[in-house]
Amino acid sequence: MALKDLSPRQMVQITAAWLDPERERPRLASLKRCAPLIDDIEAAHDGILKSHRRQKKANDELSGIQQRQVAIDQIHDRKARGAHAVLSGFADLADDPEDAAIYLEIRDQLFADGLRFISASYSDEAGEVKLARDRLTPESKAALKALPTPGGNLLKAVQAWFAAGDELGKLDAQRVHLEAQDRPDTADSRGGQLRARNRWIKVVRSVLQMLELEGADAETTRRLLAPLQREASKAERRRSSGKEEAEAEGGAPPDGGAGEPAIGEEAPEVGVD
Repeated sequence: MALKDLSPRQMVQITAAWLDPERERPRLASLKRCAPLIDDIEAAHDGILKSHRRQKKANDELSGIQQRQVAIDQIHDRKARGAHAVLSGFADLADDPEDAAIYLEIRDQLFADGLRFISASYSDEAGEVKLARDRLTPESKAALKALPTPGGNLLKAVQAWFAAGDELGKLDAQRVHLEAQDRPDTADSRGGQLRARNRWIKVVRSVLQMLELEGADAETTRRLLAPLQREASKAERRRSSGKEEAEAEGGAPPDGGAGEPAIGEEAPEVGVD
């Protein structure tokens, strides 16, 4: 019985049955060799749940950050394009060459490299805002404030662009921090989940060993092994199906023959069955 083929969903199904007072827990508790393992079973079961709960929370937080970034980036790009266009337009409309030169100078202070940065990464956009803010002179700010736009003036629009860039930078820093939280090292990018999985496998193997030594009656043995056998059969069918599909295509199974891993899960450590 290859425990390594079981998905986390199947693992918690098995140990939930063993821990349920209305199902198999009383039978485990009645066996002197298995009863001491109940605390270990609970810890292994909770470990699987908590590791995936943490991952789900992290994924939800990451999704929220990414959605926020998309919304803020739209504001950032729109305000930047608008400010660039308005300054170019005022320069074209100005009859006085000196006024036109002022508008173009302000535009170049804000957009030293044009609008290429709006297609860059969020962190690059945030960095460009810092540079543009530093280049903008007090005189240019006063001139921007004198230029009317819908809902205010051009300085207000530029400040909205700056604020959006600052927010993109903060959100990107949050994203980077969040993505690094569940990555202890490059060899184990799902560290918490993998450790919980292997702990569960070791505990279940101990239960099977103790059950074999216990010499329990056939009904007790059948009831305790039923959840594990049922889920193991599902995993075996899944594994066989993957092999058949790969062989039909003339290649190796998509998972190398080790069974289909759960969503977002890496293969278990070598030597764990």
